[in-house]
This record gives sequence, C-alpha cells and structure tokens, in this order.
Amino acid sequence: MKTILWFGVTFLLLLGVVLYFFHDETDFLQTFSSNPKLEDVNTVYKVDVEVYPDKKTAKAYMKIFTKNDTGRKQDKIYFQVLANKFSDLDKLTSEAWRDFLGPHPEPGGLGFTKITVDGAVTDFKVNDTMLEIPIDNWEENETIELTMEFDINVPFNEGTFSYTEDNIFFANWLPTRTVYEKDGWYMNEFQPIGDPGYNEPADYFVSVTVPKEYHIATTGIEKSAPIEYETKKTYKFEAEKVREFAMCVMDPKYKIKSENVDGIMIRSWYTPESEESFEIYHSAAKKAFEHFNQAFGENPYDEFDIVPGPKTFTGMEYPGMTVVNSNHYNSGESYFISTIVHEIAHQWWYAVVGNHPIEEPWLDESLTNYSTLQFLKEHYPELASYHAGRYQEITEQLPELSKSGQSISTPTSGFPNDELYAALIYGVGPQIFNKLEEEIGVKKMNEALAHYYENNQFAFATKDDLLDSFRKVVGPETETYFNQWLNNQPVEYKENGN
Repeated sequence: MKTILWFGVTFLLLLGVVLYFFHDETDFLQTFSSNPKLEDVNTVYKVDVEVYPDKKTAKAYMKIFTKNDTGRKQDKIYFQVLANKFSDLDKLTSEAWRDFLGPHPEPGGLGFTKITVDGAVTDFKVNDTMLEIPIDNWEENETIELTMEFDINVPFNEGTFSYTEDNIFFANWLPTRTVYEKDGWYMNEFQPIGDPGYNEPADYFVSVTVPKEYHIATTGIEKSAPIEYETKKTYKFEAEKVREFAMCVMDPKYKIKSENVDGIMIRSWYTPESEESFEIYHSAAKKAFEHFNQAFGENPYDEFDIVPGPKTFTGMEYPGMTVVNSNHYNSGESYFISTIVHEIAHQWWYAVVGNHPIEEPWLDESLTNYSTLQFLKEHYPELASYHAGRYQEITEQLPELSKSGQSISTPTSGFPNDELYAALIYGVGPQIFNKLEEEIGVKKMNEALAHYYENNQFAFATKDDLLDSFRKVVGPETETYFNQWLNNQPVEYKENGN
C-alpha cells in the first residue's frame, strides 16, 4: 500500500512538472473549442501569447474566424502586418521616418512559422506590411477559420510598438484583416505621419502569459483572476467590437488606481516618479468621461487604462487605453491635462465612430481637439484660453502653411513632415468646430455631434456623414461653411445666407 501510495504521489508530481513545462513551452498552441457567431462583427481573433520581457520577444498563436462580407467570391484574403514595417530599417530613410524612428532604432517585427486555412497548412506571402493568404472559393457570407503561429521581436524606436527600460508596448502588433473597400482590399503602407491603424471593429479574446511579477494594461477587460504558475501567470482578456487590441507589459514598480465613473472603470497606472502627480490626470479623466458621455452619448466600453510610456510623443489612443508621455505624466503639469482629455475624446471619435485616418485624418483628430477644447472651457478655462489662442494664431498663418498645396483635408500621405501635419490638422482643423460653436452655441453643436455619434457607431464615417448630421440639426448652410474651411478658406457661419 505504501509502495502504491508512493508511486501515486510520484506520478502526480511528475505529471505536475510535465504540465508546467508543457505550459511553458507549448501553451501558446492552445486551441479554442467553440466557433463564434459573426453577427455584429465580421472577424473574431483568439490569441494566445507569451511575452519574454528580458529578451523583448514573444511567441503567439492566433485563431481567426472571419466571414466573407465583401459581396463577392474571393480567392484570397489580406491581413495588415504593420509590425513588419520595422523589419528592414534601411528602407525607412525619409525625413519623416527618421523623425518617427529616432536616432538609435533597432529592427523588429513578426516571423510567421505556420498558417492554416480550415485546418490545412497553406502558402502565404508577406510583402512589406501586407500578408496575402490564398483561399479556394471563399463564397459570399461563408466563414473560414485561419490559424497563425508567429514569433515577435519587439523593435526599438520612438513609436508605440517598442520598449523602454521598464515596459514593452504592443501596438499595431497583431495581424488584422484588411478593410475591403469598393475597389478591393485596402493595401495599407503604414505612413510615418499620422495614425496607421485602419481597422473594422472585431472581437478579441486574448490570453497573455508573462513573468509572475509583471503587470499588464490592455484594450478590453480582464475576465477572471490570472492563473498563477511557479514563475509565470496567465491573464485572459476580452474586448468586443474594438478596432485593435493594444497592450503594455509593465515591470513590478507600477501601481494602479481604479475608479468607476458612469459605469466605466478608469485605471490610472503610476510609478514612484509619478505618485504625486498622476492624481491630477486621473481627476481630469473622470471629468472627461462624464462630460463626453453627456455631450455626445454614452461610451460603450467598460474600462479605460492610462499608461505612462515613451518620452518621445505626447500620447496615443487605443480602444479602452492610452499611452502617454511619462516625463509629462511624472511632472504634474496642468498643460498635460489636455493630452489626457484628447486621448479620452478619441474613445468617441476613432474607437466608436471610425473613419479613414489616412485619407481623412481631420475627421477624428480635428474633431477630437475641438472636443478637448469644449471640455476645457467648462472645466479648465485658463487652459482653454491658452489653446484657443494658439489655434487662432496658427489659423492666421494659414496662407503661409498652405502655400505648398496642403489643406485641412489633405491625406496623411500628402504631408512632407509632422510639423505641417500638426499645424493644419491639430491647429487649424479644430477652429472649424470652435468658430461654429461661437455662432450656434455649444448646445446645438452637441446636438449635431450626438446625432453623428448615434448614427455612425462602429462604422467608417466620412465627411458626408458628418455634414449630414450638421445639415439636419443645424441647417443646410453648414455644408458650405465646412467645405470652405476644408479648402483653407476660413469663413464665418451665416445662417440662411444672412
């Protein structure tokens, strides 16, 4: 009996060791048992990834269910692999790319080891940032199942797929289905100016394994307590109807303050360096969610994370998350409140109401800067006065700014540098809305924007969609007003031609 008992105990111990190492080595190959119903979205991503912070690498397995809603039979599908833009830095030599990468970039990207379609291993082609996968007779409304196994080498640059001394930022890191437009699949080239992400809403179910002492902030919400092993732990996140899934892996010194506002859990991450200052921004974030919920309509997401990050840009938005400049975040400067609020406004104008950020960057960035200014007028009037004055000064320089042919409606690819892009899109663009508000009042402005928000949720809005809301709520004259501003001709709004 003792021998049998000893054998049983030994067997269980050995089994535990085997299972532990099996998890360590092959848990990224985890499969998912149930096929999702594709009703509100055309794609579901189920991801299992293990991150190795010391090596700045990761290993991932992704199962994808996607429906052919293109309106025609397809013989291939395309995925954006924006992370691979950094695999060959010798190709990124323009002034704009040098500004993006910084002085000491290091390469990185994704390496695919296997791709399957409906269980069969398939060939594939990777051309710059586009992944092409052949499919035999993908019928209309048919759902296919793909799997991808890939290794991730995190690059170093001054963007948000990079790392610092204490955290790793995963943005634009997952392959995502390319948008199918009327002329075919959109071949996203990843411009160095503006935002590269152009994605339809999708559902994400993501399992992330990291060393036990590390923290994670992500798009979406954590569905259960992490599963802990001897040296690691595994988190499980869900994010429904989001345009991308971003995350940040943070070292043990990070702490968090969580607070519920209007049903949204605001989670502000901080370090010893920012312990005395982050409360300023946490308070502003609470006020911003309350303000925008009331002004434009309720935001549908359950959580929002503020993460201090790289010191080379002010802030970057993702669904349910923003990464902001840690130097400013640590300082407690009141000026930085506008950055926090700007990224929160993007939860309405980008995360929910999407647009083409490459072809029409003003449609989210100019509107977001106006929304920020509207908020500041009510809650931080001194800051509002500063920003309004700055926008006015930039607008007065419009003849000089537009001498090379760029306008507020220029695509990101049409700008020679970040300075001109920022001046026209972030400086002059908000004045379209601000000057209109001065004529019709903030209440009428928000009626029009609430109409725009309600009628374009989880879609790609265009200029015509925005104008439609203003024509219906404010009046037909708004169309001429917007079009003249967009052609670098600032005018006053005149109701009924008066």
